[in-house]
Amino acid sequence: MVLTSTINAQGVYYTMVNRQIRELAMKGEKAITVENVLGQRYIGGGLHHNVVITIHGTPGQDLGAFMNGPRIVVHGNAQDGVGNTMNNGAIVIHGKAGEIPGHSMRGGIIIIRDDAEYRAGIHMKEYEDQIPLIVIGGTVKDYCGEYMAGGRMVVLNRLNDSYPAGNDVGTGIHGGVIYIRGNVDSRRLGVGAVFNTLDADDKNFLQQAILLFKQEFPYIELSNISIDDFLKITKKGHRPFANLYSPAMNIKTKKPIHLNLTPPCTYACPTGIPTPVFLNLIKDGKVKDAQMLMDEYTPFRMSVCGTVCPAPCMEACSRNMIDGPMDIPYLAREYYPDFNPTVYGKPNNKKVAVIGAGPAGLSAAWQLARRGYTVTVFEKTSDIGGKVRLAIPKDRLPDEILGRDLERIKSLPIEFKVNTRVDAELFSRIYHDNDLVLIATGSYISRKLSIRGGERIVSGLEFLMGINEGNPMDLTNNDVVIIGAGNVGMDIACESWRHGAKTVTAVDIQKPLSFGKEREMAERLGTAILWPRSIDYIDDAMIYFTNGESMHADVIFISIGEKPDISFLPETVMVNERGYIVTADKSFQTSDSKVYACGDIVTTGLITDAIGMGRLAAMEIHAYCEGKDFIYPGKTPVPRRRINTAYFGGETREVDRCISCGTCIFCDKCVQICPQGAITRNGEIFTIDSELCTACYTCVNVCPRGALQPGDFDDIANDVLFKK
Repeated sequence: MVLTSTINAQGVYYTMVNRQIRELAMKGEKAITVENVLGQRYIGGGLHHNVVITIHGTPGQDLGAFMNGPRIVVHGNAQDGVGNTMNNGAIVIHGKAGEIPGHSMRGGIIIIRDDAEYRAGIHMKEYEDQIPLIVIGGTVKDYCGEYMAGGRMVVLNRLNDSYPAGNDVGTGIHGGVIYIRGNVDSRRLGVGAVFNTLDADDKNFLQQAILLFKQEFPYIELSNISIDDFLKITKKGHRPFANLYSPAMNIKTKKPIHLNLTPPCTYACPTGIPTPVFLNLIKDGKVKDAQMLMDEYTPFRMSVCGTVCPAPCMEACSRNMIDGPMDIPYLAREYYPDFNPTVYGKPNNKKVAVIGAGPAGLSAAWQLARRGYTVTVFEKTSDIGGKVRLAIPKDRLPDEILGRDLERIKSLPIEFKVNTRVDAELFSRIYHDNDLVLIATGSYISRKLSIRGGERIVSGLEFLMGINEGNPMDLTNNDVVIIGAGNVGMDIACESWRHGAKTVTAVDIQKPLSFGKEREMAERLGTAILWPRSIDYIDDAMIYFTNGESMHADVIFISIGEKPDISFLPETVMVNERGYIVTADKSFQTSDSKVYACGDIVTTGLITDAIGMGRLAAMEIHAYCEGKDFIYPGKTPVPRRRINTAYFGGETREVDRCISCGTCIFCDKCVQICPQGAITRNGEIFTIDSELCTACYTCVNVCPRGALQPGDFDDIANDVLFKK
């Protein structure tokens, strides 16, 4: 074999690739290019030659492991273990890195253009003047800097992500420094890690790190990065783990506390519906109060909660640990209100325009109208409902079911202007005629594939909408292929069968995201689901995949998501590179202080996500109009291990099966069981006597619902949020 300074790694086993690199380096080659790399491991491992290795593709695990001098440049992403135990040299990644980059790194530099996964910099160490450095241009996930003994890690967060780091940052750190740009809540710090103050040396170091990053990636814009935005994370004191070797509990300050935490069902619900509170009211005979409580959260109790929602609440339900989840959709239907919503706010002179009558816009309009605002909703189609009405097959959501929710919405004093498409000119008039404008137009423009023959592809969303509008496509004896195998793709598959298709196949480039009844129904009808499949090109009769396979297709639908129409927006409303409206963190206000946005035009999600966003957007508008601060609601989930399932089982009514996780129902087990008599209750107020309490936590252990927790609230929040 004749070795050259360029290696084609396509289909070559990793040991052969590494042998060629090593032999070229030993012959004195100063520059080696490796093409078509796909998963080959240990590239550059153990090398100590003065050589530059340029990689095109995705190298496998342990790139540059035990390396001592070379420079590796990757034009692509890298898998786990980049620079594992490297001693010297440099690794530059023009993309993302997998887990544990810099594991046990002893020297050298790793620079990653984009994000890194879990445990970046784990076990980094330094010796004398050998101080390793990792610079990450994007964000990091959980356990960044775990057990660091030395070295420096810099997280630039160049795209200004709201969460530049995951949980447990610096767990076990006993040396070195982590610098992260952006907001890191103190509860995300791991055991032994603390925030420290940036001094002049830190700022000089960060300037050099940014300059180094810019030299490697001159095409990256870094003008938004300010040194003052960095947080410094170090070890806690001289002996951060001294308390691990002696009793650390102070019985005078670590007494149990009583508080309500977020039940798993509520935590999982994008709309934030407090199901246990709703059910407790019903059990107390206060059915109308329970129904009015639901009106505070959603106008789509029958159609969404009770019918088409995939029910993440049931998946999260603690009752799964006993005998199966609560049938929450059934309860939503069973206790549906037989009265119209109330307007309890006094009429005010504030006018709010809502553009878009889908689930997000209607949810916001519902909340605002009930609080006395003058609300006008603009909708381009002939009726309200958006995708709930137009895109969900009628066999899953019959008109009479959806109609019950829509009629309740229409009973409110909301002016609906249907058949009104908002363009730039009309938006300008709306803007000037109203005090505030909420944009909730969703995403309706199907994404396209830029491939040969792509003009044959038909929008799956338009296919579904055509059916619901009474203009179905005739698919008699057609072979139908659906690009995208999510739940919407499954709806398209089911409707294809109902409209005469001979065969239906859904293909996806990744593991399909479809689940639940949508997928079950599609597969029961005979839908084939193939993945991973990447399309090469299409001709008049066939689809050709990059793996060499082909398939006959009379009709090809696409269902890989939609993008919003932003043609009517003024320049004052900022959008991102993907065409979605940009809002402030934990806010729905846009770059124009008079304009708010929610739903799929901000970020795509479930229908319940849109409903929840609409509600919170209305809450923020209401706070703004009243001159108050809007506080984005937080959720503190009760740890599942704190729920004592032994107390439950055998209930006959569905409503009685709810455990009321995290929500005290005043069963008084804690009062009765306390061996010191330290707990008393007066109505809804619990008192724990500090002098009597010995912090034995018997009360915590017997509480059926996890409403009693050990320690102070900061410890609890850290425990439940980041140590689940």
